[in-house]
Amino acid sequence: MSDLFHKDISTSFISKVCDTMERANWHTFQVLTKRSSLIRNFLRRSYSNERGPSHIWFGVSVENGSKKSRIKHLQETPAEIRFLSIEGIRGAAATRACREG
Repeated sequence: MSDLFHKDISTSFISKVCDTMERANWHTFQVLTKRSSLIRNFLRRSYSNERGPSHIWFGVSVENGSKKSRIKHLQETPAEIRFLSIEGIRGAAATRACREG
């Protein structure tokens, strides 16, 4: 496992990986990142006004309430399937941040 949208990963490499995933539509892929603005911007450039393929799920990690901006970025992402990884969240403030999204 790794973060496809890590700052040291080139856009051309990300594009090649996404092209491969698009062609392999008999699989379901889950792409999870902490770099929510990068995934949003990449998918906006890639799909414009359309949604990404339904067999590629795009998600963000939200480990505490201070990271709720990632939820907003995910909402602005043109993905057909979006998801949150909220493992490890504890406390009322973190739960409230996810609900308010």
